[in-house]
Amino acid sequence: MSNIQVSIMYFINNGLQNPFLDWIVPIIYSFADVRVMLTLMILVFIASRILMKEKINKIAMLCIIAFCLASVFILLSKIFYPSTRPFVAFEWIRLTVNDNGFYSFPSGHFAIATMILSIILMNVDKYKKELFALSILYLLTLAFVVIYGGVHYPIDVLGGFIIGVLSAIITVRYLGFLTEYLDNFLTKYFDKYF
Repeated sequence: MSNIQVSIMYFINNGLQNPFLDWIVPIIYSFADVRVMLTLMILVFIASRILMKEKINKIAMLCIIAFCLASVFILLSKIFYPSTRPFVAFEWIRLTVNDNGFYSFPSGHFAIATMILSIILMNVDKYKKELFALSILYLLTLAFVVIYGGVHYPIDVLGGFIIGVLSAIITVRYLGFLTEYLDNFLTKYFDKYF
């Protein structure tokens, strides 16, 4: 672990400690949970079916496919580059969020958030600058949260960002054809039960 990363971790996790951040960081972290994001993707798909919004449906399908791809990349990274969580590696790290993940690198929260935002940005025409600005703000907030929370190093966030962007690009450019198959499969289920 580099001295720069340890210094950044110490500054964010200990140097910026205050009651407000100790209260708000776990809340933000829980909304960035991978299960929450997958649930939101499925809800967006259902909403797109109800509202008959083809563009939203396409984005939801791409996100579900990219989620699967990113999950594979994340798992392989954790297997081939196992790294101890900061709260386990250093006694002085304060764990302010509930996390029982097994390895630190890369940040799955950050990878999935980056992937979703990248796919949205690649598929919208209106308000692109505003969405980009909001995406940057959200990702910076999430980066701060996972470091302040004591569960990730800065390099984990960078790794998550790279995996998220690559998963989005690969899905949009090379796996987009799968949206039709996934849409047909989910539509049969949706029509049967809804």
